[in-house]
Amino acid sequence: YLNANGQIAARTIGSEVGFAKSLFTAQTFRALTPTSRIVFAGSARLGLATGFVREAVDSLGNVTSIRDLPQSERFYAGGDSTIRGFALDMVGTRHVRAQASDTLDQDLLPKGGNGLVILNAELRAPVWGGLGMVGFFDSGNVFAGVGDVNFGELRSAVGGGIRYKSPIGPIRFDLGFKVNRQPGEGLTAWFISFGQAF
Repeated sequence: YLNANGQIAARTIGSEVGFAKSLFTAQTFRALTPTSRIVFAGSARLGLATGFVREAVDSLGNVTSIRDLPQSERFYAGGDSTIRGFALDMVGTRHVRAQASDTLDQDLLPKGGNGLVILNAELRAPVWGGLGMVGFFDSGNVFAGVGDVNFGELRSAVGGGIRYKSPIGPIRFDLGFKVNRQPGEGLTAWFISFGQAF
């Protein structure tokens, strides 16, 4: 499965802010062998965005140029459908001495970013009746700008989960463990939700 999604907003066509944003997704689902009931599922997502320059006037009348995306349009990662060892939207970069490229503040709260990389891999196995089990590895990060995307700064999680095929659709429980935790981070995150992670 391949998907490309793009959007553009500009003040010249009625938007309050201007930006360009795109998200590319590739997914695959394969049985390990022709007779196997164990399925490998993989997903890769790449998000790129940039804001168009606009001028802002502060209370003193000073004019500055701003290129930031609105917070609602920034990328975020962490949670049951991205990187399952982290709470919702809590993945990002943070340095001991704060840098402009950080996407987490000093309290580990997310600021979002213009670049996103997410890689997921799962082994899905039926157990009995409508019950199944999953082992997963998730990796990715949010970056302040497209030029800041660095595969050496990906955050990762490993874990497992239980799936139940209910009459209203799959119900899942996942427990993820952070790899290489940063100071102030907990070890795990867990999720109960509907549908597959991807």
